[in-house]
Amino acid sequence: MASQIIRLNECESTHKFMRGNAADLPMWAVVTAEYQTGGHGRHGRAWIAPRGKNLCFNVLLPAENLKPEFYAPTTQIAAITLANMLRKNSIDAKIKWPNDILVNKCKICGIISELLSDIPKISLGIGLNVNTEKSDFAGLNSPATSMFIEKGKIFDKESLLQEFLMDFRMNIESLCEKGLLPFIEEWRRMGCFVGHKARIVEGSSILEGIIEAVQNDGSLLFKTKNGLKTIWSGDLEV
Repeated sequence: MASQIIRLNECESTHKFMRGNAADLPMWAVVTAEYQTGGHGRHGRAWIAPRGKNLCFNVLLPAENLKPEFYAPTTQIAAITLANMLRKNSIDAKIKWPNDILVNKCKICGIISELLSDIPKISLGIGLNVNTEKSDFAGLNSPATSMFIEKGKIFDKESLLQEFLMDFRMNIESLCEKGLLPFIEEWRRMGCFVGHKARIVEGSSILEGIIEAVQNDGSLLFKTKNGLKTIWSGDLEV
């Protein structure tokens, strides 16, 4: 069944729009915007996207069909879906735990999610750099890239959106039937910086060590000077 897509020319953020309207929208509804005045990623950090160049959208997921332990990993399933879509376009995408997508260590996509527990539904927000040019990233503090920068051509955003929605929905259905492990195994085949030195930043806390593994439940096994630690959340810097 095709998703209902609400197309906005401009809004504060698709995530905020979805949160405010989710109770009246069907499952798998999508909100997309050509421009966001207050787009943000994880921990409220600003997500800058030039008007009309990128994909900025939210998808409304049916939480009642998911086990609670799969709520958070929906972002990881989205990351795997997007990374595979990029790879089909000859872009060597890798996933940085928990759900950032990098190309040559430059960020090309960010993903956030929120459980709307009173409904219950999950609002999954995605920002994919599609046709951004290098000049659009001037002044950005962290390295970023886009599909246009990587391949030197303009991509059709609508085609990418429809491809993602079709593949993501199939993957979520597979998650409900088979669990997370098949996706974690696929993630491991992408490399995912296992064996690399890294830092995990959580608020004012910084933990240094080596990425040992992405575990079967989606958590990170991190080797520090004090031994192995299981990490569930935080910003991973590689």
